[in-house]
Amino acid sequence: MEDKVQKPIIEVSLERELDLVIAYKKAMQLAEISGLNFTEQTKFATAVSEICRNALVHARGGMVGFYISKDGGQYYVEAVVNDAGPGIEKLAELLNRISNLPEGQRTGIYNCKRLSDKFEIDSTEGSGTCVRIGRRLPANHPPINHIILSGWRKHFSQLSPASPYDELKRQNHLLLKTLEELKQSKAQVQEQLEEIQSLNSELEENNSKLTKLSKDYAQQNELLLKRNEELDEFAHIVSHDLKGPIRNLKGLVQLLEQGRGKSQQEIISMFRGQFQKMESLIENILTYSRTGHEEMDKKEVDLNKMLHELTEGLSMPDTFRIEIEQDFPLVYTEEIFIFQVFSNLLINAIKYNDKQEGRVKLGFEQMENGELFYYVEDNGLGIPEEKRDKVFKMFAVLHKVEGVDSTGIGLSIVKKIVQEKGGRIWIEDPKHWKEGSRFCFTWPAEIVL
Repeated sequence: MEDKVQKPIIEVSLERELDLVIAYKKAMQLAEISGLNFTEQTKFATAVSEICRNALVHARGGMVGFYISKDGGQYYVEAVVNDAGPGIEKLAELLNRISNLPEGQRTGIYNCKRLSDKFEIDSTEGSGTCVRIGRRLPANHPPINHIILSGWRKHFSQLSPASPYDELKRQNHLLLKTLEELKQSKAQVQEQLEEIQSLNSELEENNSKLTKLSKDYAQQNELLLKRNEELDEFAHIVSHDLKGPIRNLKGLVQLLEQGRGKSQQEIISMFRGQFQKMESLIENILTYSRTGHEEMDKKEVDLNKMLHELTEGLSMPDTFRIEIEQDFPLVYTEEIFIFQVFSNLLINAIKYNDKQEGRVKLGFEQMENGELFYYVEDNGLGIPEEKRDKVFKMFAVLHKVEGVDSTGIGLSIVKKIVQEKGGRIWIEDPKHWKEGSRFCFTWPAEIVL
């Protein structure tokens, strides 16, 4: 089998984190169909995933192609990862330095090399990097010709699109199973410890460890269950809510094919609108999925200064007025999160205000227990009491306002941020105007001033 002009069996474009899951899954599938056992499949897919991650992190993306090659009389399943990044300066010196490091300090490149039977890396400063990873097929593997390769390409092209959400969900279920096994193991250890109560010092030490393990298990179990709920929600989003723009695009394609209806320029403009709507929807979904997962440093935040800077950068009608209450506290918290909450609530109040002279008031009050809560109050459309819980759900849009294109995710992001930080959010009737809404939320944080 000649390898010089071989087309890739599969290709995966590396643009975002979810593409790494797809690359790993494709590597496992090709390794399996090529005849490698599960251990060999895992080694190959792990090496591929690590190099793909390097391309995404250090070069902002790239492409991985999968091949079957032949060296002498030996077949290999291979992955070639290319990127157009800055390249690796003094590659040979770097690899030599890594090889001389102690075992625990060697980087992912070295570990990928150990997982591979064939590993080649070529990098030129300013021209990107190419890494070739190969795993040897069994020596008794039947011959592989162009007809077989063509059949494999057809097989992979006809597979249903890989779902990163399903893959992550499967991995979470495996973790839950592992944690359940740890729980059973803990029970067995506890029984053994009860039989040797005379060893008090050892019993106390192990009991402390088991207590910590139990707490860690409970926290991890709660986190994994929560992530599975989010994955179910994303599955609904992908299978249902993204179909609207896609159906609209199909309808526009039919109009073009049939040569009827609107002019070509009008249809192109409609195409652009649907693409922008889909892009906005996807970006908001990603924002929602990442909310609360990041670890941010806390610092002293001057809420007065932050809110004035926020309002100065907003676009709103000349007749619109925003009032900021004086003496907002100085708090010790993650600035980006509380900024997101105020920003989303304020933009929402402006977007859905139907009054010629729109008004919004930003303030805070102290509850009977001494806890502070903050509010964003407007004189807009208002929200009936029976529908106030609904507005925080994904894709909930109560009011259709002419000229306002909303994905219905903003308030669900706000609620998720507040709850992740241990606060509460609710809606009240306005206190300063006859009509409108008052969005209130608590934000547990140390008050500096």
